[in-house]
Amino acid sequence: MNAYFVGIGGMGMSGIAKILHTAGGKIAGSDRNLSGEYCRRLGTLGIPIYPQDGSGLNTYLESFGLRPDQVVVVKSTAVEDQVPDVVTARRLGLREIMRSDLLADMFNAKLGIAIGGTAGKTTTSGLAAWTLKFAGLEPTCAIGGVISGLDTNAFSGHGGHFVIEADESDGSIVKYRPHISLLTNISRDHKSLEELEELFGAFLGHTDPAGMRIVFGEDPNIAKMLPSIGKPVMTYGLTKASDIYPKNLIMVPDHSSFTVRSIPFELRIPGIHNVLNSMGALAMGIFLKIPLETIASAFLAFPGMKRRFEKFGVANGVTIIDDFAHNPAEIEAAINTARKTSRRRFIVYQPHGFGPTRFTRKDLVKVFQSLDSDEFLFLDDIFYGGGTVEKDISSENIIEEVRQGFPNAFYYGDRHKIVSDIVTQAQSGDMVLVMGARDINTICQEILDHL
Repeated sequence: MNAYFVGIGGMGMSGIAKILHTAGGKIAGSDRNLSGEYCRRLGTLGIPIYPQDGSGLNTYLESFGLRPDQVVVVKSTAVEDQVPDVVTARRLGLREIMRSDLLADMFNAKLGIAIGGTAGKTTTSGLAAWTLKFAGLEPTCAIGGVISGLDTNAFSGHGGHFVIEADESDGSIVKYRPHISLLTNISRDHKSLEELEELFGAFLGHTDPAGMRIVFGEDPNIAKMLPSIGKPVMTYGLTKASDIYPKNLIMVPDHSSFTVRSIPFELRIPGIHNVLNSMGALAMGIFLKIPLETIASAFLAFPGMKRRFEKFGVANGVTIIDDFAHNPAEIEAAINTARKTSRRRFIVYQPHGFGPTRFTRKDLVKVFQSLDSDEFLFLDDIFYGGGTVEKDISSENIIEEVRQGFPNAFYYGDRHKIVSDIVTQAQSGDMVLVMGARDINTICQEILDHL
């Protein structure tokens, strides 16, 4: 397939572009941020990337010697009709396809393994893909985070399996027809619980009858759905109420160990939430009849995911952590993990868009008001990705509400002030936890340099 991606620098778009490029397609795209990380990564593969001003399509067609009927234009829901590249594509008569439809077509053509859920799906997806690759099954993979040891979020393998992170935020999760569907949890994020239960119920219902539904059975919202999601189902959790669970669990600050069916496992990523993530991936491996000893070796070798409680650096005894957490459940899990390895915590969070922030406001406030006296919260401005959105909420509003129950909460409207406050107060044994799905992690280096 020959394809031109409008907004190629996004995590999801760049992953599909890489897979199609590897398969021999003539691939190019445009982006508003040509210096972004994923544009840079694609550029090293020889994929041309143009400014998003409408000029790139003609250049692409001419340089590759393609006719308009030989190319498909790929876009996402974030790309509006007035974007110049879309205007040009329609003038030239190019066929358009949504990113989610293209991914669904590619995924459904293979033995698909789709991981969904409000939190934990990126690490679970990465661990699942890593385990399959470690076992020699050579899967294809397109997920929402970079696997540290492979330094990529997407790759094309000659095996029969395709691992994806299934996104529920735009409803596209119902387009997949997985051989294995895996659901990590359900909590309010982009949608209400009722909407999420409907979406995830449809997702599980679309699973191949010869395949398997794997769910975190100890999640109360999933437990309610169990009688109606169809068969077969395999549950995982932390107790013997689940089909797959850890025995002899030992948690230490930076890793954990446990046994499953008398086989010892060690996981070198911290937190009880990652033990749960590993149980989901383990259940997948068991269903696929991968030997437990092989799965254990894969888990031991797994280096984790970029920006998932990733240690950015240490200076003067202060540890800086970069974490992608962007919804209340993920934020709470990251903070709980940080508490096990630090004396005090300086918590920085960049809210993830006006719509999601407005929708999860009460849950965010609840999480932040439960912070301890040895913790300090700093909110960056809400991320704005462009387009027409209602800007009727601000980080300052959230901080004002948080301070009614937790006084160590601050908003400055200035990242440099956040950095200066932290570096003048942080002491040996403290941790700086920087959270958010966008560019707030750029302050990690600045904090490290000052310390």
